[in-house]
Amino acid sequence: MDKQKSDLILNSRTELKLTGVKKIKSSEPSQVIILLDEGGVFISGSDLSVERLDLKEGVIELKGTVNSIKYTNQVAKKFSFKNAFR
Repeated sequence: MDKQKSDLILNSRTELKLTGVKKIKSSEPSQVIILLDEGGVFISGSDLSVERLDLKEGVIELKGTVNSIKYTNQVAKKFSFKNAFR
């Protein structure tokens, strides 16, 4: 199976759209952890909420204030929160 392409669009730090989503690991108002084919994405901020999630299409849309975005190289099957901050 081919890996799904991932694109991230951030508008004014308040609206985020990410494609290539495989799974949501965690969703809290201060942090959202998303798994892609090639690793994970940590989005931290305040008042973050999932406005749209379509795992069939691989799309997530978030609203809130985005303070940081961090990619990890951990593959989705082996991903662990503990290893994300190494």
